[in-house]
Amino acid sequence: MKRLSTLVLPLLVVASLAACKSKQNEAQQAPASAQETPAAAVATAPEAAPAPAAPATAAAPGAKFDLQSVSVTDKALPAFPYLATPTGLKENDLSTSKDLEFDRVFVLAGEELRPVEGKVNERLFYIHNLKWSPLAAHRNYEAALKAMGATRVDKIHPTNPQLVERNGGNESEMLKKMGVGRLDDLKDPEVPGYEQWLIRTPTTNIWLSFFLKGDDELHLLTVEEKAMQQLVETLPAAKLSSALKQDGHVALYLNFDTDSKVIRQDSLPAVDEVVKLMQGEPALKLRVEGHTDATGDAAHNRKLSLARAESVVQAITAKNIAAQRLSAAGKGPDQPLADNGSEEGKAKNRRVELVRV
Repeated sequence: MKRLSTLVLPLLVVASLAACKSKQNEAQQAPASAQETPAAAVATAPEAAPAPAAPATAAAPGAKFDLQSVSVTDKALPAFPYLATPTGLKENDLSTSKDLEFDRVFVLAGEELRPVEGKVNERLFYIHNLKWSPLAAHRNYEAALKAMGATRVDKIHPTNPQLVERNGGNESEMLKKMGVGRLDDLKDPEVPGYEQWLIRTPTTNIWLSFFLKGDDELHLLTVEEKAMQQLVETLPAAKLSSALKQDGHVALYLNFDTDSKVIRQDSLPAVDEVVKLMQGEPALKLRVEGHTDATGDAAHNRKLSLARAESVVQAITAKNIAAQRLSAAGKGPDQPLADNGSEEGKAKNRRVELVRV
């Protein structure tokens, strides 16, 4: 676990210098306020306020989360990871347990466990260092998140038995996928213990999880959705042909929308090279196989990998390649190229393969 070398900028407090001096003690108790210019958002300490309303009544068990039901914010947002270090917390009091350019985290959206991929940051600190109670932590972050236009989207607790049953039946494994590890019952019934917030912007979705382990250890998990940066060079048609003749198969690394069969625009040039290959070899027939890493439910991954393979076939046939020259198969996590225990291994396993038939 590495320590943050610098603190994130705290929230600006809109007040005159004279008012700050005369109301210094009062300001220390006030929640964070919205700002005209972007700055990392967090409150310092809350004033007494009514208990927050509980999330909306849950829909039917397992109901699909409607992303479009959450409004797009028009707020000017601070830089990633969006939430600042609370005022009064020393540098050595804040730890970063995860800081990755790309990873997958499962979030609780409505009653659905939803996989999201992108830039990930997790930080933690002990609230006793701020002389905060769990209620103070809850109200501070609720105020700061709302000031950025965030919407709370969890409808049930992560340890809900029905949710656990729908996601494999193993609570410990499910919480690990959420980056939580464990959740403890809190003494204050007004404190949720786990809160999932979402900020929708015109260009991306930002998921912010706020949870407490015990009554002291606070975690902030931020996921900014984005596609994985493509690090593997797209093979031109000539190299695809050579690999197929030598090995009988070749891997393509294409980017898709998260948990979707939609091919992202940055991967379409790779599809065009397959079209060139098939145009140059009229007798060539290919099976397009979708592969995933081992994260998540295997049956769901097989279904998703087939849908992605079919999308590639459709993209190729749309360029006047005869449909009978292509077929699709979904292998899911069943044929890994590398160890799924590392992010590098997972990235190699998430692929589409062309197989000569």
